[in-house]
Amino acid sequence: MTFQSTIQKIKAGQVDPIYLLLGEEKFLIQEFENQLSRAVIGDQEAVSDFNFVRLDLEEHSLEEALVEANTISFFSEPKIIWLTNPVFLSTEKGKKEENTQALLDYLAEPAPDVTLVFVCDFEKLDGRKKVVKQIKKAANLVDVSLADESTTTNYIKDYVRNAGYLMDRSVLQLFLERTNYQLSSAMNELEKLFLFVGQEDRITKHDVETVVSPSLDNNIFHLTDYVMAHRLEAALDLYRTLIQEKHQPIAILALLEANFRLFSQIALLSRTGYDQGAIAKSLGAHPYRVKMSMKQMRSYDGKQLLAAYQDLVELDYEIKSGQVDPNLGIEWFILRFAA
Repeated sequence: MTFQSTIQKIKAGQVDPIYLLLGEEKFLIQEFENQLSRAVIGDQEAVSDFNFVRLDLEEHSLEEALVEANTISFFSEPKIIWLTNPVFLSTEKGKKEENTQALLDYLAEPAPDVTLVFVCDFEKLDGRKKVVKQIKKAANLVDVSLADESTTTNYIKDYVRNAGYLMDRSVLQLFLERTNYQLSSAMNELEKLFLFVGQEDRITKHDVETVVSPSLDNNIFHLTDYVMAHRLEAALDLYRTLIQEKHQPIAILALLEANFRLFSQIALLSRTGYDQGAIAKSLGAHPYRVKMSMKQMRSYDGKQLLAAYQDLVELDYEIKSGQVDPNLGIEWFILRFAA
């Protein structure tokens, strides 16, 4: 079920006994928690360790969680059991295994006045497992995956309008670029913007530039863009500015390396027929990042990108082993590639 339709049902008082949250969008997960807590427990002041139980299944067993779910609340009130890291439902290997028979029994007859929530923020469920097949039938599956560019844009636009503020299209675009079109990051920065503008009803470019600083990721995106476009002077100027701002060369190198690794992976998947959406899903990358990477790399073939990535991996080793000065090594890479 979509996130919005689930939230509408919860607000209307229609709470299911079991939920499976599928995805990594932290803002949506937090919003789901807030709405569910309000519907099941009431005001925030009423939430306690008795009626909202959080268990990390990497630290606690599934059996402990189910005992908690089947235990009547001390005050005979409804309660939520919030379970993170249920890796026994995933395709990940070498993780802690669980005895799932007790869960299969619980799925057949959930405890009354208890809402059981599994937060599955890993790549995918293992559909071959019996417990996964059964939980899919018994639970409400809620999509909280990373929002794409269009979804994030529309959500922020509506949120700003509903909050009583105005934001021109160009200002909105600047704001979203500075937050990398990531919904969780955008919502955090938006609260700061609302505080900054105060009683003013319009958010300006100056407001965004003052409050929302470009992240290192964002700056490395532009640095990569300059390098790929052979804008040597702009690339060196930006790199030296980052160094003056006390960013560590090794951190900049790691992000450059990650970008070129992504380019190489996209080139490989594109050759095998994957489209943009399938590539993002396969790599677990944000759709906006894949879209912009495909724009940056369109003038290069896979061999060039792989060679550049291998150069960065080798440079990383040489810097860490003390063979090359970090600043000189990175500038030399920029000179070689951009020239």
